[in-house]
Amino acid sequence: MVREVARLGLLGFGGVGPQSYHLFVVRTRWLSAEQFAELAGVGQALPGPNTVNLAAICGDRWFGPLGALAAVAALTVPPTVIAIALAALLVPIAGAPRLVAIECAVVAACAGLVLATALRVFATIALRRGAAFALGAALAAAITLRSGDMPEATVAAIALGFGFELLATRRR
Repeated sequence: MVREVARLGLLGFGGVGPQSYHLFVVRTRWLSAEQFAELAGVGQALPGPNTVNLAAICGDRWFGPLGALAAVAALTVPPTVIAIALAALLVPIAGAPRLVAIECAVVAACAGLVLATALRVFATIALRRGAAFALGAALAAAITLRSGDMPEATVAAIALGFGFELLATRRR
């Protein structure tokens, strides 16, 4: 497990959420899609990076506290060392236009991967009548909040209302 989680950590810097679904569900079949969605939700509720929390939960589940520690170390230490080394090498050319263009392309690719993983996890969760509506409302609230046209408290109240609608739909 440690080797696979370390490989996962080396696949991306700044977040490996999309790749974690592929590792845990598709490639190794350690978790079903439903289990991944459940544990990813627990990982989001805990403080800290979601994928690190997921690795700690799985490491603890299969190998106890030392497994959790090993999974977290395997996921975080190698990319941290590489990131520090790259940062030291790139300081002299930090403002170069080509480097800035590469950074913009990587950020766009990461956004696409995060969206694709969110859609996979959402498709895994049993779609209820209000779930699609709540997802659309949350997306609209995020866009509205980003545009700055609406106060944050109003957007939070709208999102809370849609959340209650989703809960009410699940109970029916």
